[in-house]
Amino acid sequence: MNKILLALADREDAIRINNYLEDNSYSPYIVTDSASLISKLQAGFDMLIIDSDIADELELNIIKFIGERFPEMRVVMLSSREKLDRVIKAASVENFDYIVKPVNLNELKFILERSAAAVVDAVQDSEPDYFEGRFVGKSDKIKKVMAVVKKVAKNESNILITGETGTGKELIARAVYELSRRASKPFIAVNSAAIPENLLESELFGYKRGAFTGASADKKGLIELADSGTLFLDEIGDLSMGLQAKLLRVLENGDLRRLGDETSKNVNIRVIAATNQDLMKSIQDKTFREDLFFRLNVIHIHIPPLRERAEDIPYLLRFFIEKYNKLERRNIVGIDPRARAAIMNYEYPGNVRELDNIVQHAFAMASSDIITAADLPVTLQGISPFRKLSAPVKEELRGDGSDPELNLADAEKSFINRALGKYDNNHTKAAKALGISRSTLWRKMKEYGINLQEE
Repeated sequence: MNKILLALADREDAIRINNYLEDNSYSPYIVTDSASLISKLQAGFDMLIIDSDIADELELNIIKFIGERFPEMRVVMLSSREKLDRVIKAASVENFDYIVKPVNLNELKFILERSAAAVVDAVQDSEPDYFEGRFVGKSDKIKKVMAVVKKVAKNESNILITGETGTGKELIARAVYELSRRASKPFIAVNSAAIPENLLESELFGYKRGAFTGASADKKGLIELADSGTLFLDEIGDLSMGLQAKLLRVLENGDLRRLGDETSKNVNIRVIAATNQDLMKSIQDKTFREDLFFRLNVIHIHIPPLRERAEDIPYLLRFFIEKYNKLERRNIVGIDPRARAAIMNYEYPGNVRELDNIVQHAFAMASSDIITAADLPVTLQGISPFRKLSAPVKEELRGDGSDPELNLADAEKSFINRALGKYDNNHTKAAKALGISRSTLWRKMKEYGINLQEE
């Protein structure tokens, strides 16, 4: 435990700790920003002492990143008292040490000595969460989805998963399967919309030799291949009425008959169906069978769209940046304020899949370790925190000729007040959410006559 990397924002504090370490025969090296930190991690340090302010600048989870890339490196985080509760909670999960600023050198000495004697690969007491790294999100809505999945996975009932395109319906279906008693049996996924209707029946049910031109041998269908396991039917709303009737027969009594066959066989499957359509409306329109709907909708799981759980976007960003850093062998460490504002204020009609694509695009375009607004797709480059706002509607123009419906100052003031209200008048958090600096926020607050006092 000799080489120590100091990532500290306060230069005086960094020099004080550096001198102490050198006096005690350690070999420290100082960096004062996140970009320098990432570039130096490859140099084989035994320990990282990092300011929580620098850790917060990174889009990736630095503790998790080090655990994956440099498992023998120990981490000590320096925290202000304001952030201490969050740091303590993270430390209990991620297994790192922490010290409250200003640093007590005796406390640092104790941690250094304990780390030198510790077994690096300590056995974790708690079993890792199944969803860790699979379905990312911390919002209450997504936590409820995960809780439902864990609860119903051991059940044998059929499941209907609803949600817009790109929300992750197949991920949830696979989670149910992998947590179920059928996990060792087949999982067969079928996209009903991707297979032409004239082929879908033979793909699902199979056929006997001679059932039609080209049927030169018997063939098992996907339903039969899923026997004793799980059949995932994506885009179930696109099935024809004829196929719906045949599927209903399988669900009711397990009776499966191949095309051209005069005999049936019994199959034991669990069906998980998914759709982005309103099946109740389809029932009213006579395009979906009500009896099939009730057979499938024994357990209903709805995945909310990304725009309804915007608090998950930072976690998803971090996940995708870590993912593509590995795949592309890059070291993207962050997103500049303008790009972050655009990403946070976009509506995401394509949901999580679209956010994934946006990050891929940014990786392809980025020429540095920071993603900028210019690296984003064109559809996002004009978005700001103020774009989605509109001032109170009035028909007449003001005396100065400005249109109150289009007045940018009113929109800015409204959005600043909303941000301050959401973050309990915490200027730092409000500025970060708005994608602007704290000084810019103060200037705007003074300009619009907003109370500058911080709680």
